Amino acid sequence: MRIHDVMVTLRSDMPTWPGEQGPHVEPLKRIARGDSSNVSLVTFGDHTGTHVDPPVHFVEGANAIDQLPVDALVGPCRVIAYDEEDHISAKWLASANVPRGTERVLFKTRNSELWRDAGHAFQQDFIALDETAAHWLVESGVKLVGIDYLSIEPFGSGKIGHPVHHALLRAQVVIIEGLDLRDVAAGAYELFCGPLKIAGGTGSPARVFLVER
Repeated sequence: MRIHDVMVTLRSDMPTWPGEQGPHVEPLKRIARGDSSNVSLVTFGDHTGTHVDPPVHFVEGANAIDQLPVDALVGPCRVIAYDEEDHISAKWLASANVPRGTERVLFKTRNSELWRDAGHAFQQDFIALDETAAHWLVESGVKLVGIDYLSIEPFGSGKIGHPVHHALLRAQVVIIEGLDLRDVAAGAYELFCGPLKIAGGTGSPARVFLVER
């Protein structure tokens, strides 16, 4: 058995979505200063690094991060390698031989190589899903989908109303963004995803493991 840790490390100089600050760690107690223990205050946006989008992220009044179904976050998973330069489409998915009944899908694209430089500047030209792919996944019964950069849909999609997020989240499909899949091969795994249980949370960084047996 091999366990892959596919969460990016939270650090102050990591790439973040434009307009959002990176993590900040402030010493609260330090043994070196005479305190009995080391304690820090940590602040970060709830969509920092590897994180989970709950429905309320784009659907007002929908389920928050603490209301996500646990069975969506844990279970068999398929990592799918995508080597093309266009965004992932339903047409491509239809030819990708995704096994029938697959409920959790993670896409490994050229994005993953960006994580080799943990402090790289945010890249706008990352690979994501187009709207047809989102509808294909919903119609196929997928209940969790992940991507290896900071958004499941192309940069600039706000101009057209974020159709990928809306299609997935309105169908209660859990989204994981910011995965580091650079050292993970395509294939079958067991997924363990643990976002923080924040009451009413609009998102949360998550520790994500893929177990290879």
